[in-house]
Parts: sequence; C-alpha cells; structure tokens
Amino acid sequence: MILDMLPILSGASQQIDFDFVFTPDADSLLVAVYSDVDFTEPITVKGYVKNMAGYMFLSADVKVTYHTVCARCAEPVSSTLEISFEKDIASSGDVSDENDDYIIIEDKKLDLLPAVEEEIMLEMPSRTLCKEDCLGLCQKCGKNLNEGDCACEKKEVDPRLAILKTLLQ
Repeated sequence: MILDMLPILSGASQQIDFDFVFTPDADSLLVAVYSDVDFTEPITVKGYVKNMAGYMFLSADVKVTYHTVCARCAEPVSSTLEISFEKDIASSGDVSDENDDYIIIEDKKLDLLPAVEEEIMLEMPSRTLCKEDCLGLCQKCGKNLNEGDCACEKKEVDPRLAILKTLLQ
C-alpha cells in the first residue's frame, strides 16, 4: 500500500487515515519466513499518519488470521493475532536509509507494506500450540496424548544400567 504524503508535506492536512487489506504474495518475505503458516484470510490494516509540527509518525492496528499446525501434537490450529504499533516517519534526506527506526518517505510517497510485514514478523509466535497445556505426541508410538494415554511403558530403564537389573534376580 503506497500512501501519498503530499497533503501532509504541503501542509494541507495534518493527518491521513488509511484502511486496507492484503494477502501476502507467495514470494513475499512473510511467507518465506513462515513457510508452515497459511495466510488464507486477508490481513487487515487500519491507522493514520499524523504530522505534529514537523514530527510525523504512523499509528496502525493490524489483524492477522492464520492457520498452522500445533508444535506439539501436529493438529491444525487457527489463530488470530492483533498488533498495534507506532513508527516514526522521516524524509529520505533527513536520516540514513539504513536506520530501522524510521519509515522513509521517497518521492512524496510512503510504502506501508514493509513496515506492516516487519511488525507481523516481530509479533508472530515462534511456535503455535493448540492449547496451552497440550500434551503432544508419545515419543514411542506417536499417539496424540491429548486424546488419552497410550499403551507404552512409562518407566524406561537406561540401557547402560540394564546389567544391574540382573543382580536383583
């Protein structure tokens, strides 16, 4: 989403509101980093850019609904992530292009998508669980322990100490 910053830069307006939805492209950085996450529903972004006596900032609310699998039991999980963030804005000549603290205005236009994707990547959980107390899978038979116990033996003797068991007989 490219936002025309001319009304703020010319002084005609102090605030520009925006509201848009997008679905990450198959070749986007968001899809590449989260290859196990399916962004099937559009991501909604609402917010504004405000100018306060030469200090410009972006305020946005992002809602991401995604589908993935539980990191413990591999069951499908749908989750929603809601993010609110603010980011400072600067003109291209004011700060270095390598400064990550600012979104840079180039040719009187502001590209909102990289900043939104960056915030999503910072806030996405590193692993998603179907529920907080998910028991996962049995390490021996692979049964989902959330559905009940398996028939596997719970106490396993360390094979290095198995020879000592013969002394008890």
